[in-house]
Amino acid sequence: MDMHKPVITIVAMSVQPFDHVILEEVNVYERQNRLTISMTISVKLHGNMLTLCERIQKQVIDDIYDMTGKEVVSVHLYVRRLIDGKNA
Repeated sequence: MDMHKPVITIVAMSVQPFDHVILEEVNVYERQNRLTISMTISVKLHGNMLTLCERIQKQVIDDIYDMTGKEVVSVHLYVRRLIDGKNA
């Protein structure tokens, strides 16, 4: 069993309320009980993309800490593609 499965589940739950976002891939790296999260997403065209990405990062960090007590040192967020309304 992957020891990071619960963290990956938390990341998926954290992203779910953002209806403009499709989570594609999550990788978790742990060193000295501190986590680095790498996420790949697709995003439906949205007003301020930078603000959206910052909100996602903060939500992931807060949710992981609240549910596991582990410190997240960084969330690398990669946007694989932008989706307009016609392609959604």
